[in-house]
Amino acid sequence: MMLGLAWIIGCYAAGFAIIHWLHRQWRRYGKPRTTHYVLQTYNNQLQVEWYLRSLYFFSWMKGKVISVTLADKGSTDDTLEIARRLSLEHQLSICTMAERDLDDWVLKHADEQVVVVRLNQNEGLEIAFKYM
Repeated sequence: MMLGLAWIIGCYAAGFAIIHWLHRQWRRYGKPRTTHYVLQTYNNQLQVEWYLRSLYFFSWMKGKVISVTLADKGSTDDTLEIARRLSLEHQLSICTMAERDLDDWVLKHADEQVVVVRLNQNEGLEIAFKYM
């Protein structure tokens, strides 16, 4: 009886030690990979807030590290104002760029995981959440 109890406690202690050792190794050497999202907008005031909030919420739920850049192509509605308000809550870069500037930007960041989402194309919006 005592031998069985000692065996159970020993296995538990060994598992505990292995888990803590693996966690320490992961924290020391395994840096989480940041996924960079580039949201391309043009007059998307109806989509930008819910999309950004859900993107940050799902990344928080899954424990993923993300960075978001909002690339606006000259919106005339409240898209930039909504993005500026949300940038006070979350880390969000806002810039205005043309299509060719965006392609150059993506090429410069080829070593990162970059996901480009065009908010005016509804059929491609669910793609970004597959990378989480």
